[in-house]
Amino acid sequence: MSALDADTISHAIAALAFLGLLALVLVSWERGPIGGWLALACGATAAWALVATYSGWHGGDYERLTHIVEVLRSAGWLAFLLALLSLSRPGKDFMSGWGLVTAVVAVVCLVVLVADIAGRRAIEDVLPSLHIEVGILGRLILSVIGLLLVENLLRNTRPEHRWSIKFLCFGVGGLFAYDFFMYSEALLYHRVNPDLDAARGATNALIVPLIALSARRNPDWSIDIFVSRRVVFHSATLIGAGIYLLVMSGVGFYLREFGGQWGVVLQAMFLFAAILMLLLIVFSGTFRARMKDVISKNFFSYKYDYRDEWLRFIDTIASTEHGVGLPLRVMEGIANIVESPEGAIWVYENPTRFVPLASWNATVPEGAREADPSFGRWLELNQGVINLDQIETNPDGYGGIVVPDWLHQIRRAWLIVPLLHHDRLLGILLLGRSRAPRHVGREDYVLLTTVGRQAASYLAEQESARALAESQQFDEFNRRFAFVLHDIKNLVSQLSLILQNAQKHKNNPSFQEDMLETVKESVDKMNRLLVRLHQSGKETAATAKVALPLLLRKVVERSAQRNSNLSFDCDVDSIAVVADEERLGAVFAHLLDNALEAIDGRDGGRVAVRLSVRGGDAVIEFEDNGPGMDEDFVRNELFRPFRTTKKGGFGIGVYESREFVRELGGRMDVASEPGRGTRVQIWLPATATDGKSEQARHGFGAK
Repeated sequence: MSALDADTISHAIAALAFLGLLALVLVSWERGPIGGWLALACGATAAWALVATYSGWHGGDYERLTHIVEVLRSAGWLAFLLALLSLSRPGKDFMSGWGLVTAVVAVVCLVVLVADIAGRRAIEDVLPSLHIEVGILGRLILSVIGLLLVENLLRNTRPEHRWSIKFLCFGVGGLFAYDFFMYSEALLYHRVNPDLDAARGATNALIVPLIALSARRNPDWSIDIFVSRRVVFHSATLIGAGIYLLVMSGVGFYLREFGGQWGVVLQAMFLFAAILMLLLIVFSGTFRARMKDVISKNFFSYKYDYRDEWLRFIDTIASTEHGVGLPLRVMEGIANIVESPEGAIWVYENPTRFVPLASWNATVPEGAREADPSFGRWLELNQGVINLDQIETNPDGYGGIVVPDWLHQIRRAWLIVPLLHHDRLLGILLLGRSRAPRHVGREDYVLLTTVGRQAASYLAEQESARALAESQQFDEFNRRFAFVLHDIKNLVSQLSLILQNAQKHKNNPSFQEDMLETVKESVDKMNRLLVRLHQSGKETAATAKVALPLLLRKVVERSAQRNSNLSFDCDVDSIAVVADEERLGAVFAHLLDNALEAIDGRDGGRVAVRLSVRGGDAVIEFEDNGPGMDEDFVRNELFRPFRTTKKGGFGIGVYESREFVRELGGRMDVASEPGRGTRVQIWLPATATDGKSEQARHGFGAK
């Protein structure tokens, strides 16, 4: 590659780097004066690099323009440094002292610009006895002034604040130091070294990350630049790997040149071993932990990027891809913060008892463990992380807390994180030692305590969900049991009626036969109720057609013995619904019983049951002229479970009947008026059926 090509590529790199920095500054700039000067300096440097790149690419006489823009670049950085000095040492006395420096800078820049515009020959014509390059001398003076400003900026910054501007001083100081070296040699030899000039663009590009980091560390500049820790980590790893490979390549070259006949073999073996070692180092958890710790300490004002840490923690908690339980995800999410490879969780049951919940890559004692009451009380009141290393060296720092021996005996035990929910200790999380030696400070403790609270809320929510699921199972069982109990009540009423009539008709063979049939049906029904009770509330899907005229007539005939004022009117003989016949019969029987109870002991009481077809629906009506119900009770109480006006009733029959009708795709309407009776209508999707086959199955004919 020629010097011209190297010069073009070098300045092109600088142009891209400073254009990127300029864009970052402009996007993040909050219109502060320091940010404006920084943007101006970056823009001038980018312009100089672009002109130099264009000059090297196309050739031609662009050298004069490049020199002019270079002066503007130097002036921009000098103005930026002066602005920073005014920010660090405000006051009239300070600025008046640097007013002379500003004037000198302006004069030197003006002289250099005039010399660049006029050209070397014009200067020699005016000052023939001058044997010094004015442009080179002026640039050398500007570089010296730049170094002085950097030195004053570093010296005038308070020691506790120097960490925020040290990278800027290294970067801009390096820029002017390179200029000083190049123009010192040029002043001595009366020409600029082309190799130094070619490398100048790349060396200027190297200061871009340093300036970006300084801008991130100084909010007073009114620039909110975000520098990703991940990018810094990967960049540092890449640069380190490159340096390592270069050194190893040099060693390999030495082995090849001086290894004799074994040189090539030794070189191949050495390079293979070097690359293998590099891969082991790069993919080592300990190496990554050390690198992250070094970068956090030396490149950023805060140890953690809280946004990334929080998002990573939430992602770990929410991830259920591999079927890992929540306690394990909690341990992994918190342990990753301090690069810990292991952990364990205990649940706090009472002031002295801790029960193990889960462990992750750690061997912990089995079974519940006892602890001194002060241990749980301290964690609940102080809500802080316990460092087992510190408690051994400084026990008074934790108020005399007594840490259980079984925690100390766990191998690699390090940090105890309290899991607090609503300021109540839910449990503790023990973390094993970090993959790399790590100093734990206040920032670590605050972050661990915060994520411990969040993790405790997840664990408490899971426990609440589990308890709620169990409660719902009990509620479902209780609901099914209440429905079954209601059916049992009906069976008891039926058996009681048989027992009452047995004294009069016990010698009647027809009664005996009917009684045995009724008892048999009651036993069968009780067995079916027990089956329903063990079906976890899930009814099997009904697929059989039920002939409504035959089913209703059967229900009416069974109840006709109680009241002769019961009538049944049917307009159609071949209408059916798809349903469970037993449950549908129970619904009809319950509604008919309610109507009969309403007219019981009432003069002129009557109950009418009707079946008709309206559109595509079968309509079943139960109407009585009993006492009736008011509109408010029908609207607000009738269909609510465990609401009833009947003595000894459960208040779930009507509710269960309506729910079953709704399952069939129908509806139930109730019209009632106090003193005039009640009418209940059931609307069900109907279908036609073969009446003869249904009659034969039920054992009686249509009437």
